Amino acid sequence: MFGKLFTRGASSANIAGAYVDDLGRVRRNGVDTWAGVNVDAENTLAVPGLWRGITLISDGVGALPWASYRGDIKVEPQPAILERPNPPETLIETKSAMVAGLLVHGNYIAVLGPPNAQGYPDQLHPVDPDRVHVFRERDGNDAGRIKFKINGKDYDQAEVLHIKGFSMPGDLIGFGLLQAQRQGIGAAVALMEYAARYFDGGVTPAVVLKSENDDLQQDEADQLKAMWLNHYGGRSRTPAVLNASTKFEVVSDNAQESQMVEQRQYSLTDQANMLGTPGYYIGAPNSNRTYSNVEQENQQLIRWTLTRWLTRIEQSMTDLVPRGQTVKFNLDGLLRSDTLARYQAHQIALQNGFLTVDEVRALENRSPLGD
Repeated sequence: MFGKLFTRGASSANIAGAYVDDLGRVRRNGVDTWAGVNVDAENTLAVPGLWRGITLISDGVGALPWASYRGDIKVEPQPAILERPNPPETLIETKSAMVAGLLVHGNYIAVLGPPNAQGYPDQLHPVDPDRVHVFRERDGNDAGRIKFKINGKDYDQAEVLHIKGFSMPGDLIGFGLLQAQRQGIGAAVALMEYAARYFDGGVTPAVVLKSENDDLQQDEADQLKAMWLNHYGGRSRTPAVLNASTKFEVVSDNAQESQMVEQRQYSLTDQANMLGTPGYYIGAPNSNRTYSNVEQENQQLIRWTLTRWLTRIEQSMTDLVPRGQTVKFNLDGLLRSDTLARYQAHQIALQNGFLTVDEVRALENRSPLGD
């Protein structure tokens, strides 16, 4: 039933790389930047620091288990939509894509499957945010309701899962890296491109050719330059052989003048700020690590980087399970201490009598001793 939905087709309502809000304003992904480069999802992921940060956050959340609870009691059996929301994908792929879409586009959008006997969907079908227009219905019985136009077809807000990233009051869509940080991404892309072209001889020339021939014509000069580039351009480091009337002069290193190495290092700090992650996670220089163990490091990652995404997903998925249930991520894996610290904590718990031996063994994934 979703075959037509995911078939690309011509539609005057579809604007590639853009959203349309309820006032008809078009918000495009950045294609014009001060650095003079195109910024899209592909270029964003091509920046090493952003790739590291985006995959770290998205796969980190994707690897965390989630479950539905009624109060503090885990529901059994679990709602089907939490077991495998999108059947073609594994669970980690679906959850990782949720966060990746939120980071890059500021939105995760999926069409919900048909309701089950309880009236809740068992599946969801993700849609590329670039193919979605969000607007508010102005007329008729649905006036005021949010609608989603996908491939020319309108969907009601009850038929779509929409998780928004950071947004301003009244905004129908969230801000992602492509919208909010396109200038910073453009600078990182331009710097990476400059570094690549520098080593291929594509930046300013390393030498100036000087001819002592007073009758040198323009076509001869062009031919001389072409021959030089053909034999000694790019990554070639073979010795140059010139005639008596031609000399060359080495010019200053453009990479040193522009402080390319330093700029690339500080660019990592900018990228960490874009992602909201500690700089040392993506290799930024001068990043002080004040944690004393793995548990504290992971607490910092959860508190300042993952919590905003975990909370958005939890609250949105809670709307898709029966009333009275709440979807929560299990963070025990990230908060797990090292072996010595855990055993010391277990010893304190046993000595003070607020945990039994079997409860401690359960925390260590061991079977109970019983009587």
